[in-house]
Amino acid sequence: MSDFRPLPEEPAAAASDRRAFHMPEPLSTLLDLADGWAGGALALILGGSHAAGTAVWVDVEGRSLSLSDLDLYAIVPDRPAQRAALARARADRPRLTAHRLAAGLAAPLEVAFLVPGDLERLPARPGTLELARHGRTVKGDPAWLERVPRWGPEDVSREETLLLHENRAFELLLAWPALAGRDRLARLQARHAVLKCALDVVRVEALLDQEYPEGPEALREWARRRARPALPEGARPAFAQLLEAARAWRAGAVRPLEPEDGRREWRTAVAAWAATWQGQFGPSYAGALAAARRSRLRRRLRRSLAWPTRSGLGPPFLSRLLYAPRGTPQQRVNAAAAVLLLAAATEAWSAADPTLPARA
Repeated sequence: MSDFRPLPEEPAAAASDRRAFHMPEPLSTLLDLADGWAGGALALILGGSHAAGTAVWVDVEGRSLSLSDLDLYAIVPDRPAQRAALARARADRPRLTAHRLAAGLAAPLEVAFLVPGDLERLPARPGTLELARHGRTVKGDPAWLERVPRWGPEDVSREETLLLHENRAFELLLAWPALAGRDRLARLQARHAVLKCALDVVRVEALLDQEYPEGPEALREWARRRARPALPEGARPAFAQLLEAARAWRAGAVRPLEPEDGRREWRTAVAAWAATWQGQFGPSYAGALAAARRSRLRRRLRRSLAWPTRSGLGPPFLSRLLYAPRGTPQQRVNAAAAVLLLAAATEAWSAADPTLPARA
């Protein structure tokens, strides 16, 4: 069993309310899909914003669609069952987008297949904090949730915090083209990503200070009190407005923006993302190289030798080995995304306030 400190005691009613949960139709069909991949899971546990009650929904052409990821943990009995589940999920991946949209999910479906011991050994990372606080059982005995470690924000390592920040770089890069597109759903998805990233910039800053504000309003207030991220004074009003937009979005004010306004929000989010990243690694390209190789050499070599991916795709073995001294495959990719955003931040600083000097 993991050695973890408990979270503060919940009121009995609140603890009872979150133990079991029934998914709304038609998203429940995705639970059946995940259960089929698992070969009949011992339990299915819902995490993320759908469990916390903060998922974002939108009406598009008369249909209700969720813009929030659906995060599931499927508990399977043993390693062979886990490998079989991963193989089934991988085989279904080419058809998954159509299946998700038909079920009302305009966002990724993420399923982690765990054996019972894996649940108890979940590492101290933001997703585990959320699961412990808000997880809901959608299949199986609700007592499975009691096995989730109760880590606190002070237990989350700098590495896990930086990985969260780097992951948001990809979402920002992917959002840019759709913000000016004609497809209404794509523009809504892109704005959702931008606002989510803005909140997560503050979440990363708070975690680096060993704090974990709950929800958009608390994150906005934390950023206001701490003046973080460390944006220039002239850029702070634009970021404060962005956080207010993120709070309203989560409260139901879901609408696409005109392309110019959407891209202005994007530039503000990028400026904040870059400020936090530069606070850890510095503003130069050398900082990106340092970020890529921040792991110990032993870990870089180990991850280059065995680099599993859900898709089964990845760099050839010799290529992974050749570049191992420069960083693990994932951290090199993350650093490349950071370089692209730092380049975009040159324009973002000026867009937030034309009197500011470019800095990236």
